[in-house]
Amino acid sequence: MDRVNFTINGKPHSVGRETCSDLSLLEYLRVRCELRGTKYMCREGGCGACVVAAARPGEKQGAVNSCLVSVTSCQDWEITTIEGVGNRLKGYHPIQKTLAKLNGTQCGYCSPGWVMAMYSLLKSNKDISMLEIEKSFGSNICRCTGYRPILEAFKKFASDAPKPDNYMLDIEDLNICKISGKTCRKSNCSESEWCLVEAHDAKEHQKIEIDLKDGRSFSKVYHIDDIFEVLKQKGDDDYMLVAGNTAKGAFPILEYPRVLIDICCVDELKGYHLDQNLVLGAGCTLNDTIEIFKKLAATEDNFWYLQKLQEHLQLVAHIPVRNLGSVAGNLMIKHKHNEFQSDVFLLLETIGAYMTILDSNKQEKKVTIREFLKVDMRSKVILNILLPPLGHDYQFESFKVMPRAQSAHAIVNAAFLYRLDSSSTVKEARIVFGAINPTFVHASKTETFLRGKKLFTNKTLQDSIEVLKTELVVEENPPEPSAKYRNKLAINLFYKGLLALCPDDAVDSQFASGGIVLSRKRPVSKAKQDYTTNPLIYPLNKPVEKVEALIQCAGEAPYSEDLPSCPHEVFGAFVLATVPKGDIDKIDSSKALKHPGVIAFYSADDIPGVNGFTPGLFPKIDYLYLTKEELFCSGSVKYNGHVIGVVVAETRSIAEYAAKLVHVTYKNVTKPVLDVREAMKFPDRKKKAGEHDGTSAGGNLFKLIKGQQAIFAQQHFCMETLVSVAKPTEEGLEVHCTTQHMDLVQMMISRALKMPENKIDVIVRRLGGAYGLKISRSSQVAVASALVAHKLNRPCRIILPFTTLAKAVGKRLPCYSEYEIAVDLFGKIQLCKEFLYMDTGHVIDEPLFLPVLDVYNNCYDKLRWIFLVFSVITDTACNTWCRSPGTLEAIAAVEFILERVAYEMSLDPLTVRLVNLNLTDIELIEMVEKVKHDADYAKRRAAVDKFNKENRWKKKGLRWSLLKWAPFYGQYFDVTMSVYNDDGTVSITHGGIEMGQGLNTKAVQIASHFLGIPMEKIQIKANHTHMTPNSLVSGGSLTSINVGIGVQRCCEILLARLAPLKVGLLNPAWELLVKLAYKASIDLQAHAFVSLFDTQKYEVHGVTLAEVEVDILTGEWELLRVDLLEDAGMSISPSVDVGQVEGAFIMGLGYWTTEHMVYDSDTGEVLTDRPWNYHVPQARDIPQDFRVYFKDKSYSEVRTLGAKSIGEPPICMSVVVPLALREAIASARRDAGKALNEWFQIDGPYTREAIHMHTETDCSDFKFKKKVNPFPF
Repeated sequence: MDRVNFTINGKPHSVGRETCSDLSLLEYLRVRCELRGTKYMCREGGCGACVVAAARPGEKQGAVNSCLVSVTSCQDWEITTIEGVGNRLKGYHPIQKTLAKLNGTQCGYCSPGWVMAMYSLLKSNKDISMLEIEKSFGSNICRCTGYRPILEAFKKFASDAPKPDNYMLDIEDLNICKISGKTCRKSNCSESEWCLVEAHDAKEHQKIEIDLKDGRSFSKVYHIDDIFEVLKQKGDDDYMLVAGNTAKGAFPILEYPRVLIDICCVDELKGYHLDQNLVLGAGCTLNDTIEIFKKLAATEDNFWYLQKLQEHLQLVAHIPVRNLGSVAGNLMIKHKHNEFQSDVFLLLETIGAYMTILDSNKQEKKVTIREFLKVDMRSKVILNILLPPLGHDYQFESFKVMPRAQSAHAIVNAAFLYRLDSSSTVKEARIVFGAINPTFVHASKTETFLRGKKLFTNKTLQDSIEVLKTELVVEENPPEPSAKYRNKLAINLFYKGLLALCPDDAVDSQFASGGIVLSRKRPVSKAKQDYTTNPLIYPLNKPVEKVEALIQCAGEAPYSEDLPSCPHEVFGAFVLATVPKGDIDKIDSSKALKHPGVIAFYSADDIPGVNGFTPGLFPKIDYLYLTKEELFCSGSVKYNGHVIGVVVAETRSIAEYAAKLVHVTYKNVTKPVLDVREAMKFPDRKKKAGEHDGTSAGGNLFKLIKGQQAIFAQQHFCMETLVSVAKPTEEGLEVHCTTQHMDLVQMMISRALKMPENKIDVIVRRLGGAYGLKISRSSQVAVASALVAHKLNRPCRIILPFTTLAKAVGKRLPCYSEYEIAVDLFGKIQLCKEFLYMDTGHVIDEPLFLPVLDVYNNCYDKLRWIFLVFSVITDTACNTWCRSPGTLEAIAAVEFILERVAYEMSLDPLTVRLVNLNLTDIELIEMVEKVKHDADYAKRRAAVDKFNKENRWKKKGLRWSLLKWAPFYGQYFDVTMSVYNDDGTVSITHGGIEMGQGLNTKAVQIASHFLGIPMEKIQIKANHTHMTPNSLVSGGSLTSINVGIGVQRCCEILLARLAPLKVGLLNPAWELLVKLAYKASIDLQAHAFVSLFDTQKYEVHGVTLAEVEVDILTGEWELLRVDLLEDAGMSISPSVDVGQVEGAFIMGLGYWTTEHMVYDSDTGEVLTDRPWNYHVPQARDIPQDFRVYFKDKSYSEVRTLGAKSIGEPPICMSVVVPLALREAIASARRDAGKALNEWFQIDGPYTREAIHMHTETDCSDFKFKKKVNPFPF
């Protein structure tokens, strides 16, 4: 048999010899089937956009990452994609409708993946609680919403959801057992029942053998003997056994081996049985293993510890990976990559498990899990795992410290097994750590030392720690956290494990909480949205469902890369510089060009016109671009990742592979300057960009404080990467690209190709997130694709992989501030001198300093503030606009300054802020009082203080941040409104880009209000440079307001034309009025123009209060509650705007805690270039209690209908999180002997490492009892 057969949405599909080894199910769905509702971003199983539902033979349906699945592994699979769940033809699924209704979608790019994850979850388990639902989405990332509305939508399907919120699915949505009438699981029928086996489950399986298109051999086998038979025939020099193929999410596979053998259906490797041991089939998936462990822990007394093992295993990756990844597969990753922090290996080694290895001669060998690492596995198979029974004289505990709550590999993982007698004397100890170094497994010396010792005494604890210190040899492994932190973490986890196991009467209460893992006690999250609306002006100010929400949740909303494949289409991939700074000596593309499927390579020499993707000084307005950036490096490499050229090939995978074959030699290579603090020492790298002088210094000097603060870069992490599809047309080119600035794309293509702008059409329907990345950086991809299309006269598609994006493209700009503050006795600033240094990357192009100049003092007394801002050049990619660019950095710097004043003066931080308020910002006092009342501040403040006094290893923080934010530029937009005479429907085109901010929804609400017609009669059309030429950037939280102005003007123009006709009629229906107007030759199309003359000046104020709890032993934290009050003016669409606030705040939460950029200091290479090592927040990282309030009775001005900017200010308030974390850290430092008013410097994000390393925790303070009675008898 030489075909693989499967179904997609009930329709049969088949692949065979025409297939390559690297064809994933994702690519098959999108390219071969044109089912483009399934999305992607990382292609490593780390983002969740690619999730589909799949049922393997004999198994229940579950979520899988289609990007990880090889299509050749899909034999007999029943695959369901978003198109098969619900659509406009057959109707939408309740999950899709609920997610849309509750505004769980913004840009919408990730929504199909979320729907599929939830759909699969309910297919596999209908009776699921709200807490279980919240725990089930480590697989999925959303950068827009902040997760709250998604979780609230999905929790409505929980079995314990409050009525009438319970949206449990109808019974016909589930598989029903033909015997019992109950939900069918297939995999867990009781022994007393016979399941009616369907035809495809009962058929005799035939081995599949296919010689693939790229020269690889693929075999699918059903028996162990077949594995060895294939190896005998094909050779065992270069092969891979494929179970789930999930390993490539951890260690990407650039080229598959010559022989591929799919073993996922080998029954001898599945299941379990009990003899003296638990014999677990090595081919069991991780989720099957979890279920087996749950069952046996509840029924088999000597396997009680399996409950703890399954809890730990739920921290391994996420559900879609665990649905496919096998126990043996995980262990084989550890075998091949000893540095891999395998939790499976850790747990099995700790409990003393063995494994059975079968060789080609059918000889079985049993080895320990540790011994396995040294076994030559060539032509061998892991048959099963043997887990021993353990009596109740054993105690087990394990930990996994991760950069975020879910779906991340361990910083350090640890497991402990102690066998104790009745007096807690150690009879046996097994202590295992991961992520120490590639060879470290057991703390053997410590294990030996502990035998015969009473475990829960201060002396045993301290003596064993001293032994442990001698054997922990932790190696640096960038971008992983430092060896010093991981060393301390290992010791702390040893102590934490003992605290967790220690009897209550053997430990003081102040230490006992150190054994608690914060994430394990996290409850179901909750939230509140508090705003008032005015029904008299609906649909203005009405909470409505987004106009695109339902089609986004159904995968029917197309994005740029969803454009169907074009005939003769080619693909481009960038070639990047691999040195930090130097000159190109020679580019040799010969090897790449010889690779099958490669068509061309283009570099700077091949550009017919201007080698650039930004224009320098912008012809229309002087604050967008300052310098021309090169499309391709013309000779002088400025940073590691500098784009040198583009390889063109027949497929994307060939292009990306061939790009690595282009050999570039360099000369004059120098070490890079990566840190703004180092670069500012060079005069030629620093340029003053702006300044403000304080005019009224105070004279009551009590204390002078000097300090500095550094904050680092942040990746935009859009779910939709940078994409461009360029097609030759009869006129010139049609370009579909991911841009916030169509005019720039059109202009730069025109200049590069020497082609008139009127021959270039740029089209954007929507963006899958942007946050400033797609203002200018998208132009580089668009111009490159246009160049290829122009050169070859063939359509060209360029899709930047996440790794390329991370290395080649700029980020949020790092900043460094120096300040000197003179304050009086009450903390009132008499004079502040602040210098802000902004890291622009290798060139000063976009003037990111401009937004700073209006908010450099935040809401505090400007008259006493001397401020200078400098642009500084480093040897990194040119940094670019990123959500609230410059303003976040400037406002954060000020909030840290005020916080430091409070610390050093031992004053209340809120009082210090209020005493320094600008007279023009006193409305913040009223806002603070509202939050104080609604947040029950006084009671919680006392509770936090009490908690901190009573706990040594858990601490809380409760802190404020205040905000004044101002927009800093205007926009050019054309808006055209067309009314159709036959039915009175309306269409609108405008120059703004919809990217999740609700722009189109607000435009429809405004038009509906003024025209007096239902929202359903209004349609927003795609952006096109023919209809909306010369549009400026969509960004700065201004686009919805300015497009709204244009829509309102169009309505006024149309209504003015219709007014004379309407006078003679008695309140005519809109449809009749339009028909009569058409017959009267009245123009039913109106055009409006919004320009810089419409620029608004207003201020957005905000107040935020945050409470955190910190695990001092690890640096882990929980965000317990956030109360955020923002002055949003009169919101046009409150539910949309609440989502903007929540999403912005959570993006800021990531910036301040989990998102840590790491570079190689010698090569300048970005090391955090994958979701594997760059961690944005997920659903279990958000506040446990998230309350958003809009200021009541606020109104900006008539032309904006009272609205204010909404999307950017909240991210500036996220600085409250590190401020709250600081309080918790300071409390721990006080317990360690440091003064509470001693300032401690933390630069960059408050990662687990940064938090713990600043607590001054010393293991000499570890103890069970504070005082030991010397006379116990």
